[in-house]
Amino acid sequence: MDNRKTTWPLILGAILTATLCSGFIFDWGKKKAKDPNEAKNAAAAQAIQEEKLTAQDEKIAELNRKIDEQSKLLAAQEEKYAELEKKIKRFDEIEASVKNRNADINDSDMSAIREMIEKQVKLNVKKADMPAMGVVSIRKIFRDCKRTALYRQETNAERQKIGAELSKLDSEIKAQQAGLKTLKNGSENYMAQVKEILEKQARLQAQQEFHKQQLALKEQQLTENIYGDILRITSYIAKEKGLDLVFEASEPELPASSPTELELSMGTHKLLFGGGCVDITEEVIGRLDTGL
Repeated sequence: MDNRKTTWPLILGAILTATLCSGFIFDWGKKKAKDPNEAKNAAAAQAIQEEKLTAQDEKIAELNRKIDEQSKLLAAQEEKYAELEKKIKRFDEIEASVKNRNADINDSDMSAIREMIEKQVKLNVKKADMPAMGVVSIRKIFRDCKRTALYRQETNAERQKIGAELSKLDSEIKAQQAGLKTLKNGSENYMAQVKEILEKQARLQAQQEFHKQQLALKEQQLTENIYGDILRITSYIAKEKGLDLVFEASEPELPASSPTELELSMGTHKLLFGGGCVDITEEVIGRLDTGL
């Protein structure tokens, strides 16, 4: 009986231990079953982290590149300023040398020359990183080029010839109108004279309109040809001089002859100031005149 009392607690303890162990094994099996997903999640998280690190590295590299570029620009500017200082120093030496030799140059002249050189050098330094720009005056080219002068001569001669012909016809009309007074109003001769006068007046008006349109067409053709050549020559000169941009810089004619002319000038005058730009107007005229 005592042996039975002793055995049952042992049996119950063994059962309880087995139950606990089976539960632990079951939970451990479940955890083992979940491990593949956890590994995948961990790998994905690691990949995302690596992408972020890569992006950060790229940003840092880009920042370093920009810093290097700025450093190079600053170094270039320092070089230019150093050159400026050398030139100023050299000019001071020349100025002292000139004064010692008692050259015929006063202090105000030397100060003006020095100021001019300093401004020009500073301007060159300032424009170092800017596009090279030029200007050209279309109005001046049309006014001063040889082709326009030749056209004026030919046109003036033609106008005089046409004017003489029209004046002669007008004189004939006036003479016939005066002759009507000697004829009987309503007679056959009178009506024939009136008819001839009307025909000549119509011919005079038609010739005046024809010559007006003819001269306007010639002027348009000349303008188109010259302007096309200006564009072509300007392009060549700009490339030769390394200019990135060339602006039209004709000065408006003031005072204007009328409000309409003033409005037109204000609408077409786009470049208000072109300090520092290279003026290539004379070179364009030279090549236009030589046909290059």
